[in-house]
Amino acid sequence: FCSSLLIGCFQHCKSYLLIILVMSGEAADIHRLQPKINLFDQTDESGISDSDPEETEFEKEFLDVNRRRSIRKHKENTLSPTSPKGPEYFSDMSISPVSNLSIRSGKMSIHSRSPSTTTGRGGGGGVTSRLSQLVVGELSGSDSEEPVFTAPLSDHLLCSICRRVLRRPVVSGCGHTFCARCVLLPKAKACPMDNVQLSLVLENIALRDQIGSLTAYCRFGCALSNEGKLLYTGQACTSKIPFHELRFHESQCPWSIVPCPNSPQCGTLLSKDLTEHLFECTHAKCRNKEYGCEVNGTSEEVEDHLSSCRFNVVRQVIEGFKSTVDDLVTEVKKQGKQIKDLTKSVNKLQHELTQRERVLDGRFSNLEEFQVHYDGSLNETRVMLNEMSNEMNSIQLQDEESEAEIGTSDSLGIVGNIESHVYKCKGTFVGHDGPIWSMAAWGDLLFSGSSDHTIKVWDTLANFTCLKTLHGHEGMVLSLCINNNLLYSSASDSMICIWDIKTYQLLDNITAHTNPICTLAANDKHLFSGSLRIIKVWDKGTLQTVRTLEGLNHWVRALVIKNDKMYAGIYQAIKIWDVNSFECERVIDVKGGSVYSMVVTDRYIICGTYDKGIFMQSLSNPRESQVLRGHSGTVYCLGYLKSGGHTRLFSGAYDRTIKVWNLDKHIALQTMDRHQGSVCCIVIARGKIFSGAMDSTIKVWQ
Repeated sequence: FCSSLLIGCFQHCKSYLLIILVMSGEAADIHRLQPKINLFDQTDESGISDSDPEETEFEKEFLDVNRRRSIRKHKENTLSPTSPKGPEYFSDMSISPVSNLSIRSGKMSIHSRSPSTTTGRGGGGGVTSRLSQLVVGELSGSDSEEPVFTAPLSDHLLCSICRRVLRRPVVSGCGHTFCARCVLLPKAKACPMDNVQLSLVLENIALRDQIGSLTAYCRFGCALSNEGKLLYTGQACTSKIPFHELRFHESQCPWSIVPCPNSPQCGTLLSKDLTEHLFECTHAKCRNKEYGCEVNGTSEEVEDHLSSCRFNVVRQVIEGFKSTVDDLVTEVKKQGKQIKDLTKSVNKLQHELTQRERVLDGRFSNLEEFQVHYDGSLNETRVMLNEMSNEMNSIQLQDEESEAEIGTSDSLGIVGNIESHVYKCKGTFVGHDGPIWSMAAWGDLLFSGSSDHTIKVWDTLANFTCLKTLHGHEGMVLSLCINNNLLYSSASDSMICIWDIKTYQLLDNITAHTNPICTLAANDKHLFSGSLRIIKVWDKGTLQTVRTLEGLNHWVRALVIKNDKMYAGIYQAIKIWDVNSFECERVIDVKGGSVYSMVVTDRYIICGTYDKGIFMQSLSNPRESQVLRGHSGTVYCLGYLKSGGHTRLFSGAYDRTIKVWNLDKHIALQTMDRHQGSVCCIVIARGKIFSGAMDSTIKVWQ
């Protein structure tokens, strides 16, 4: 009796134990447990015997559970009558275990007299191997009635060997199409059409799909004629079913004949009457039937038997095992999730560490070169200051006739001091997880938009820290604009968000364009947004479209509003509109490709272009223009600063540098190269220059 209990426990719990071991990755435990389990069950569900005499002891010991599960899953997917669109739709054969199927260390073979039915190792036996596996379930099955189709079949849909509708049609080496099972039968040696030896080549998928779309009658609405063929009677089930769904329908048909699950004494009945019968049925089976008890009888007899059933102990043990297994499965899943989260965090930290190492490597490599350059510049500056001091002393000793020249020399000295001023990096903002595409300043606050879909608010007065992160976009934040205590942001998600600049609250958002919005500008009444070949004008109060400016030749990447004029940079041109009448007043030709950035000073319209140049157009003289050269990449951003009566221009480019220009002399004064990626945006506020770049950092210069 104790042995029976142990056998029952192992038979019903071995799958749970193996699942736990597989999920926990203890492959060695699986190998140790598998031979012990096989002592109680020598043949598993796949029909493969562990005691095959041709299998070595080594293979028996290490025939792992994963291989068995793969075989069972393959058979279920291939042979299940309810599998959608599976090959079984084209066979009404009954499935039974196959005695001539063997597996050896990943090799599957069908032993037959036909030489074309042996598969390769590891699934590498080609098309013949795959087709052989498809018909494994049919080789030992028995024929059933031919289905009754709603329309006569064409001869090309019939197999020339069995003269029935083609099931799993395959093209043989001779070029004719037959049922796969007909070609694989041992007696099928030659093609009946041209007497050529039969061999599988490939499945005829087109013909298979055509046959699957034919409609047939349910066999529970048909009856046998005197000749032994099924004929549609119009009684019982009257359904017309596509052939590839016929098997599934018949398995669920309410007119199918099923036995009573409680007792064979009740006989058979229609599936549609089963529910009513079970409600009235006086027979029952022992509750422990799934644990091996075969007692059945009337409900009273079974109830009396249950109190003394010897399988009660088995049930209690197995239910205890199931509860423990469920708890273990839950714990394994929980631990697996924690491991996954930890792995993700470690990978992220490793990625950040790698990026920081690259930044440090770049800084150290440039440190020595910078030191040499700095020492040389310092010596030159000292020499220049000494010369200037001597010159000033000599000027002061001259007579009154040279006073005007002395004043001029003083002025030149001031200019020289301004031009010799060197901007230095005072700090770095770090916090974004992607390139920084846009920035805007308001008082002591700096706003930055990034590819990480966020806007960060930075304190530029005290300690350069992030005060707030704003979430509202689902794409790269490409442009920021501040007007009347409101922050406007646009992104690649084609949306414009409006934020309260004091509370950082999202007030509203609109889907403004069908393409990414590259630039924004605003005045007291209107908000302007630029996208692909279009500029839209929005009422700031109602957020409704006031005007749409179309007919542009490319992306609008730069908009500037100044003195009731709107300047828009497009491909090889700058267009100027009146912001009151929205009439285009002027078009300026720009040589150098697309305009990526633009500023408007009191004297010039200045734009950065694709061909690495900075185009300058005089506002007073249409014929006066100039191109500043110095960058080795596209000029993405511009900014200007007035100081001591002089104007300096700052330009950031793809070459990772920022250049400082004297707009009076049109010469470059300084090159700043602390960024490790393309410089995408520049903002100037309270005498400080802020630059955002593709390296996800913001540099502060002063």
